[in-house]
Parts: sequence; C-alpha cells; structure tokens
Amino acid sequence: MDFARRRLFYQKQDFQLAWEGVRPVPRLIQGFRKAGAPREALTEAGHFLAGALVHERFRIFKNGGIPLLERRSGPIIEEIVLRASPYVQDEPFLPIRVYLHLSHSRLRDVRLRYWRPASRAPGLVAAMDLGQLELPPCYVIWNVGMDYEVLVELLEWVRRLALPWFDLFEDSGLLRRNLYAGLVSGLDIDRALEVIIAEFGPAEGAHFLRECVISNPHVGPRVMESVKRIRASDEVGVIGSDPARNIAAICHAYSLL
Repeated sequence: MDFARRRLFYQKQDFQLAWEGVRPVPRLIQGFRKAGAPREALTEAGHFLAGALVHERFRIFKNGGIPLLERRSGPIIEEIVLRASPYVQDEPFLPIRVYLHLSHSRLRDVRLRYWRPASRAPGLVAAMDLGQLELPPCYVIWNVGMDYEVLVELLEWVRRLALPWFDLFEDSGLLRRNLYAGLVSGLDIDRALEVIIAEFGPAEGAHFLRECVISNPHVGPRVMESVKRIRASDEVGVIGSDPARNIAAICHAYSLL
C-alpha cells in the first residue's frame, strides 16, 4: 500500500517516464483501486490541505481549475500547487504532483535593469517539486483518490519540508545567514545574489559578491571573465542558464564590481 500512495524517483528521466504514463501500473496495485480515475480527487486533495493549513495562513484558490494554496508575508508570495497528470487513462487513482512556488515582489524591480525585455521580468524566486526538499532529493507522484491516508502522508511532507522552507524567507536575518552559507535549497548562486539585492539592497549584494562569489574558485574566475566581456562589448549582459554569466550581467547592471 505504501507504494500505491506515492512513488519516489531519484532520476528526473525515470520520473518523466512514469509521469507520462509509459510504465504500466502493477497488477498488485490495480487490485486496490476502484474503477475510474476520480478527477474530483484533485479538488479534494486541495481542500484537505487548505483545511489543515488554515492556521498557517494559507488560502485556497483555483487557477484554471488547478488547486493553489497561497500565503503572503510582506513581499513574499508562497504557493503550493497541485497538478494532475494529463496522461491518465485507465488508472483507478489520480496521479498528482505537488509544486512549490515562491515569489518576491521586489525581485521584479531588481530585474528591470538587466532582463530583456524588461516588461517580462518575473518575480519568481524558485519553483520545484516538493520532493526536491527531501534528503536525498527526489520527485514524487502522489496517487490520490484511494483513501485519506495518502492525503495525511502528503500533509506530513508539506509540514516537514515545505513550511520550514517558506518560513526561512519570512525571517530576514535567518535568510541572510543561510544565503551566505549556501544553505537555501532551490537557489543557485545567481538567484541567491538576486534575492540578496531584493531583500537587502545593492550594497549588501556587493558584499555577498565578494564574500561568496568572487572568492569561490569554481565560480569567481568565470564571473570575472564574463564581466570583462560585457564591459568590452559595452552591452547589457543576457540572462540565461549559466549562473556565472548571469552574475556578471547583474554585476554590470548594478556596478557591483
């Protein structure tokens, strides 16, 4: 039954194959289910979590029919999003994923200087599968619509993993210490620099750059080389998938070096 309630994957490729319905449901698991995947199970799961987390200040909304639990604290917007697999066919349960989204209202303003086009600068800090906060990190498929035990287990994961992660961003002092120590899950070093600037200002960003980036032998030299290239071309750096180049673009925009 444990396998029936959730499935853990430690390789993204394995998870994607399972999420897209490539792997058949074992006969043993089929025997535990009622016929037909209950689509209403997604709404039921959302309301179950919302009721359990009401004292944590979460409110439930629906975004295009997708249950979304939201909590706001100053500039921080925290979301727990439930998504059903679009590939359900004959399964007698509903496979869902739990995403965590965290946005910072001032991050969009920070990015206006280097994002292209600036009008599309997002405020998103991080988005990830709930399982990425587990040790070791994993991807999780939750099979809902079978019994309440799977919802109880899902709630336990949210309380144990998601809430402490969200709470970290609501405590500026603790957030600063953990960013400098590189202990904030879900953030690459370039995103950490952006959060530092959004939360504490460019001067703190320059300090973080010196203490945690330039001094890093794996990242520092690449950042400095990228900064030289941007200065030589007299162009605005482009934000992409390379953290070192992204940091160089941020440095150039805010004159951090």
